[in-house]
Amino acid sequence: MEKKQRFETPHSLAIIFAVMVLASLLTYVIPAGCYDRITDSSGLTVVDPATFHYVDKTPVNPITILSMVFDGLSNARGIIFSLMCCGGGLGIVLSTGMFQGAAGTLGRKASGKEWMVIAFLMTVFSVLCIPINLNNFIPFAPLGLVIAASLGLDAIVGISIIMLGGAVGFSCGAMNISNTGTAQDIAQLPTFSGMGYRLFCMIPFLVITILYVVLYARKIKKDAAKSYVYGLDLGTDQMNLNDIPVFEKKHIPVAIVTAAGIGTMIYMALNGKSGNKTTATVFTYMGLAAGIAYRLKPNEICKRFMTGIKNMAPTSMMIGFAYVIAIILEKGNIMDTIVYHLAGTLNYLPNLLKAPAMLVIHTVVNLFITSGSGQAAATMPIMVPMADLVGMSRQTAVLAFNFGDGFCNFILPHAAATMGFVGVAGIPFGKWFQYAIKLFLLWFVIGCILLMLASVTGYS
Repeated sequence: MEKKQRFETPHSLAIIFAVMVLASLLTYVIPAGCYDRITDSSGLTVVDPATFHYVDKTPVNPITILSMVFDGLSNARGIIFSLMCCGGGLGIVLSTGMFQGAAGTLGRKASGKEWMVIAFLMTVFSVLCIPINLNNFIPFAPLGLVIAASLGLDAIVGISIIMLGGAVGFSCGAMNISNTGTAQDIAQLPTFSGMGYRLFCMIPFLVITILYVVLYARKIKKDAAKSYVYGLDLGTDQMNLNDIPVFEKKHIPVAIVTAAGIGTMIYMALNGKSGNKTTATVFTYMGLAAGIAYRLKPNEICKRFMTGIKNMAPTSMMIGFAYVIAIILEKGNIMDTIVYHLAGTLNYLPNLLKAPAMLVIHTVVNLFITSGSGQAAATMPIMVPMADLVGMSRQTAVLAFNFGDGFCNFILPHAAATMGFVGVAGIPFGKWFQYAIKLFLLWFVIGCILLMLASVTGYS
């Protein structure tokens, strides 16, 4: 008798395509409506909250959605080109074995104390992502896999060390110029004002995230079969995870070059000069300098650079597909309708729950608009006067935006960061979702508590 066929987890690209189809179907169901757009004093194009009106439906035929993939790739070109350059530069660094050697040496010395390594590195990436967009660290995904392998853990832990650690620093928005900066500009608040409380918020988020990852790591350390990716071929054999070298003297120049590159990224971010172009440039120079420091021949440097780019190609394509979802919603004119009706629910809630309700609204909107600056432009002009009317501080409204725009990204199949990290690691999105959804619910509860505390204390 034939064995019953096992359920095969859908490919991440298949899930994105399903969301694209769903978005197109929603354009037939949700009434079309829009706000007028205006240009504010700082040059930002934002909605005029007093101008919502319904318009004729413009549904998007599901049969036509693949014709929008090129447009999605074009809209995502900034992050895609940055990922290509970063992947190429880091590909040279990884080919020297410096990171693998450091991870191998660390893993051997940390035997029995894996939790300390996980906690330390997650804290490091959380701090790094305070000023730097998490997307810039997607090329570091192979490093996370190497570290996890050296500790005898699975790919999910490896990705969690970098992505979930960085998620805390990014989502609390202490110094995120594109998200927090845009939201505060719309709210007419000084850029990065209220930073103290946002930094404080990182503490409970980071503690819970570290505990979540460590407990999972301990569980699979005792029984590998409990891993969400147990028995799956993730396509990471080329990284030789089972034969990790040790850190040697020849790796020291490469380590210095890499540290200088990351330091340059931090410096540029702190001075408001960070962006896709800057990141791509730094990684490209970092890769070239690492190749020279490791005494690689010019042809070898070029080959390894191209290999790094090739490894980023599938991830870049998935990001391009994900950007189609926003195009569909824009063509269907339903996003403004969703924002309008969600904002109206605030009037029916007690004051203590209004800030958590804003978190819910931004989380729902983030299902459709994963771009932080795009979401700020669509929602903050509505949320700011709403906050004024109900006696909520504008800083609290911005904080609700930070949490809603940030933490939800890590369970979405069309968010650039999630698709980037999960795609590089070859982890099926369904498996990642099973793992991350419980952490997201914990994040959500913590976010609601911190927002209520901000409301009670008059956070400003």
